[in-house]
Amino acid sequence: MDGRRARARLLAITLTTLTTIACDDDLTTGNSALPNGAVDDIGITMRDEVEASLSALTLTSSLDPLGVARAPTSPALACVNSSTPEDSDGDGVPDDAVYLFTAPPCRFTGWRGGTLDIVGQLRIQDPAPIQAGFGYEGTLTGLRTRFTTADNEVIYDVTRNGTRVLSGSVSNLILTSDLQVIRTFGGQPDGAVDKEWTLTYSPERNIQINTPIPGGTLDIAGSVDWTRGTEHYVLTVTTPTPLHYNDGCVETVQRIDRGEMHLAGTFPDSEGNQTQGVILVRWNGCSSEPTYGFDAAE
Repeated sequence: MDGRRARARLLAITLTTLTTIACDDDLTTGNSALPNGAVDDIGITMRDEVEASLSALTLTSSLDPLGVARAPTSPALACVNSSTPEDSDGDGVPDDAVYLFTAPPCRFTGWRGGTLDIVGQLRIQDPAPIQAGFGYEGTLTGLRTRFTTADNEVIYDVTRNGTRVLSGSVSNLILTSDLQVIRTFGGQPDGAVDKEWTLTYSPERNIQINTPIPGGTLDIAGSVDWTRGTEHYVLTVTTPTPLHYNDGCVETVQRIDRGEMHLAGTFPDSEGNQTQGVILVRWNGCSSEPTYGFDAAE
């Protein structure tokens, strides 16, 4: 992971201001605080990674993320198109295509009350170009999203490099991500995150090719390596209460209406000693932001 983290540090990203979300006291027990607001910042970063993974379950929403103001009905209407759109099996996944995002046109209004810009490169390859299916192999190169408030004050940038691989059938999808993520924070160094996790999506009804995914549950398992300044946490990721995607949540970015993610690792306590603990991310309803907390081992 050190090599990937070193490469990620070379990315030139503008330091911006982050509006943090307060931690819900009901989630917090034991040694409730980590230095430098790390609980909230890790929690918010995971919120964004969950939302990005959810959008990555179809090519259409990979190009125009779920919750954007302009939601296309096919890749041909997305904000970006490939110069090599050949799709031999007609499953909506091109045989081998590169998408170069620029903003505009990949600028979306109404994203958490502000604006979302997407720039960078996404390569999509069909692993079985003559057999229709849901799968793809994706390579992200300098793929950056920037959130800006309505008054044009930049809040944060998230830049992703690495791979996503999607496979599955009408009854479930599996998304495996190996990504290096750089996230900016106001008044803090940039966070460097190595994310290796597998998301299993179980729909409430069968999936159809070239259509949006229905509601369903998301089970996530893997690891996150977090580095920011002197902070370094190696975290094991689980969702003991699966996350629920509500496809009835429209005109909102926040479409997970329940579920809980745990990020377990070793953390410093108030005296500087190392102790086991868990960062908690809990979703509480459609359009409601998740809450963040920390449980230290007894």
